[in-house]
Order: sequence, then structure tokens, then C-alpha cells
Amino acid sequence: MTRKNKRESTAGDRLRRRKQLPEVTGGRLGSSIENLVVIGASAGGHNALKELLRDVSENIPAALIIMLHTPRPSGEPQLKLKDWISQAARVPVVEIIDRERLRMGVVYVVPPGMSVALSGSMLHIASYDRGPGPATTINILFESAAKCFGDRVIGVILTGLLRDGTVGLKAVHDAGGLTIVQDPAEAEYPEMPTSAMKDLPVTFCLRLSDIGVTLDLLARRKARLETGLAVSVRTLKERVALLVRLISQSKRNPGTHEFLLTEMATLEQDLRSIEKILDQVSADAEERTSPSK
Repeated sequence: MTRKNKRESTAGDRLRRRKQLPEVTGGRLGSSIENLVVIGASAGGHNALKELLRDVSENIPAALIIMLHTPRPSGEPQLKLKDWISQAARVPVVEIIDRERLRMGVVYVVPPGMSVALSGSMLHIASYDRGPGPATTINILFESAAKCFGDRVIGVILTGLLRDGTVGLKAVHDAGGLTIVQDPAEAEYPEMPTSAMKDLPVTFCLRLSDIGVTLDLLARRKARLETGLAVSVRTLKERVALLVRLISQSKRNPGTHEFLLTEMATLEQDLRSIEKILDQVSADAEERTSPSK
């Protein structure tokens, strides 16, 4: 082996030893990312995130980044956020390493005591010392996401104390992205969502139980419509009920409103078609089991 080849081999070995993201089936690198979902949470966030991610499908056409206020671990060992939400998530969950590139269909979590910002599709983490003032790590993430991905961003603020995320969510709104806030009336700690809504006409204010399925739906507004033909009748009816609630709140965003109306019409047509098929199947089964005349 030549000296040059040896150097190249050694460099490759070093890269392989880093905690790189494994290949994700069907994943695509940054230039193909159709949507970026950024989620900010603080007090009460562990349980809220777990519930939200239960309803995010494994084929969501988006990358998701979670910024939860957590101090650097000290003393007693505790379950990492990555491991905690992996118990509920159907998509891969990874803890961010510096200079990692986004992939579709992956949930990224920020290590404790760190902040994260985007440069194009690359993630940059840095040590964050909040000092005596309030934390701003959610704002840092949201503002950089808005700058890099514009109207492809969906920003979400969940339960938490104080005001982090308020400025960041406004940046998402100003860039043409969609904004979602957990309904303060049901949030474990309502301060953060209340602050985010104070001077901002958020696109949607939703119950936590609606946010995951909403993200899964809205992430498809810039992708091929999901008609739902392969989904059960029960699930389709639940989605129609959710669409009714979303449509009533989306009039300030004409593009999203039109998308939701189109999806509603498609789903209603699917429901009629499936129910007609089920009625026919039921009639055929009854005829086969009835006594011969």
C-alpha cells in the first residue's frame, strides 16, 4: 500500500469510528428534504413528546428536530431523551453529533446542555451555558430553521415555563412556515405556549393528542397527497374529524387551507368508496351463509 493510500485508509477508518447516522431505509439527504419539523419543549416535555411521536408515521416526508430544555446530566444516571422517546416513536431517533446532515424520516434530539443550529442541511451543536438568564436554545433552533428552510418549516411549541420559543416561532411564521402551539388549557405548564400565542396569529392551537397526526398530515402538503385508501375506515373517520378542526383554524394561510380542503374532499370520497365495498362484502357474505331456497 502506498503512503497516500494508507493515509486515505486511516482517514476512512476514523470516519467510520465516529457515531455516524446509519443508513435509513428510504431516507434522503438534505437537498431532498421536503419539510422540516422543529419542536420546542421544556417542563413537562418528556411525556408530551412521547405522546406526540406515537402518531407520527414511519414514512413521514420530513426531518424532525427536538429541542427540550435539559441540563447536563450529573449525579444519578438517567434515561436519555433519545431512549425515552424511542419507546414510542415509529421513526428512528438519534442524538445529534456535530456536522451531521439531516435525513428524511428521522427524529433528531439535542444532547443535554447543548444548543443546535442549522447551516443548510447540516446540524451544528455547541455547548450552551444559559447563565442567570432564561434559556434561548429553542429560539436558536427555530430561527436557523426558518432561515434555511423557509416555508418548508413547521414549528411546534409544547408545554414549558417562561418564553423560549416565542421569538423563534415568530421567525418561522415570518418565513412563511406553519406554526403549531399546544393548547395552553391542557398543557402541563402553559407559560411557553401562552407566550408564543400572545402576539402571533399561530396557524394552529391544538390538543396534544392532535399534534402528532397533524404533523404527519401537514408534512405531505408539499409532497404527494395521501389518499388514505390503504387506511382503515376508523382511521379515516378520525382524520376527517381532525381536518374539520384544522380547516376552521387555517383560513389565515390560504395555501394550507386549500390543501386541507382538497385532502378533506379526497378522504370523504375514499370513505364512501370503502363503505360501499364493505356493504357489498357484507351482502355477499350474508347471501353465501343464508339457507338455500
